Amino acid sequence: MLTLVSYGRKYVDADAVVVSDTIYYSADRMNVSNVQNASYYRLLMKQGNGINREDVFKDYYMNGQLRAEGGYSFVDLSNDENTKFNGDVTTYYPNGQKKWHGKFVNGKLNGYLVVKLRDGGVAAAEFANGKSKYDYFTVTRPDGTVEKHRIGELKSLL
Repeated sequence: MLTLVSYGRKYVDADAVVVSDTIYYSADRMNVSNVQNASYYRLLMKQGNGINREDVFKDYYMNGQLRAEGGYSFVDLSNDENTKFNGDVTTYYPNGQKKWHGKFVNGKLNGYLVVKLRDGGVAAAEFANGKSKYDYFTVTRPDGTVEKHRIGELKSLL
């Protein structure tokens, strides 16, 4: 039940306003200057008004399919590895299915990170201030079985 509840999220609003030119990144998350070398691209936007105003982004695969969306506090234009997410962030597989969802506070995971596995299972780990609260994460398989895995293995699922 906890996994299902934590997987809910808010979307970047359709009426968010684009605030910068398109940023292109290669597969190794480095900025590239032309479309031919890009693996994905990003649009930076603002949504909401007043104290509810947020900096948000949407990433797209080169075919236009949504790759990721959410909030940010800092975007490194040259190396996306240094970008700091802020708020809810969701990524997607190339087929459009949700891949993972997490909540960030100034670049650090805070709360549950939930990963939908290709086999239909769900992996979940709890974080506080960017560090895992436990030395393991759980995987719930489609048949209902639950497995524990070392937290170090989680990165391979992302």
